[in-house]
Parts: sequence; structure tokens; C-alpha cells
Amino acid sequence: QQAARRSRTAETNLKLRAQLWPEVKDSELWRQEDRTRKGFVWMPRAMPYFMDIINDLSKKVTGGKAVPAGKSYLVLWCRVRDGGFLKIDSDAVAALEAGYGAGRNVTTWREHLRVLKEIGFIDYKPGAAGPCQCVLLWNPYRIVKALNAKGWIQESAYTAFFQRVLEVGATDLDEP
Repeated sequence: QQAARRSRTAETNLKLRAQLWPEVKDSELWRQEDRTRKGFVWMPRAMPYFMDIINDLSKKVTGGKAVPAGKSYLVLWCRVRDGGFLKIDSDAVAALEAGYGAGRNVTTWREHLRVLKEIGFIDYKPGAAGPCQCVLLWNPYRIVKALNAKGWIQESAYTAFFQRVLEVGATDLDEP
């Protein structure tokens, strides 16, 4: 039933797109259905909420200092394959992807990873390439649920997040 609904939604969207942009060819777009294309990433549909929550909570674990680690979290998701595990072979490259291009870029990157670990979104272990080379991404829906239970998330932010969870049909919050 869900597959049929997704199929109908996809078909409706394609028809609407063809009406609004009749000159656009599929080859000009990145479509999930096209398995021949490379360079896509699979990530939670609530990612913008996770990034905002991370940025807000960073102040809690840094003594009030704003550490916008949400973009670093996005970088990790853009690198992960399956299993929630990834390796960072170059902190400098990852830092550049997160927007830290000069000066203390690696220090900033590592500080953001430390914040992500303290908040609970990730864990990391050292490897040959550095102190944060091996990274584990925890299920972010479950992390937000736990942080909300601790009273760490503003009610309005959690309500907006919860509405998005319902919209996308995520069931991770239902799990114990």
C-alpha cells in the first residue's frame, strides 16, 4: 500500500514537473530512481532539523559558546555508506567540506566532532589518520528523542521536528 502511494506520488510529481518545466530532460536532474548515476547520498529527511538542534545544543556542552556543528554533521552523512560507520582519512579535506578552509580548520573540525560526540549524535575512535578517524553515526531520531526526554530541546523545536517525523512516516521515535 505504501509502495503504491509512493508510486502515485512520484507519478503525480513527474506530471506536474513536466507541466511546469516542459523543456527539462531527466538527464539534467539527479533522480533517485536512476541507479546508474553516482554521487548521491541517503540521509534522514529530517536532516535540517537535526542540524538546527545540534547548533542549538552546542551551547549546552561548550559553556555557552556557539559551535555550529550542524554542518559538520551533514559532512559526515555525505560521507557515510551503510552501517552508520565511516572513516575520515583527511581531517583537512573534511574541514574544507564543512566550510573551514584556513587557519584553524582542522582544530575547528575536531572541536565540532567533539561537540557532536558529547551531544550524543556520533562516537569516534582514533586511527592512523588522526584522533577522530573512525566515526559511528547513531540513529539521529532516537538521539533527539532521548535529548528531548532530558529536557534539552526547546518545545517549539521538538514540535516542529515531530511534525516532520509524522509527515515523512519515520517510525524511529516509536521504538523503545
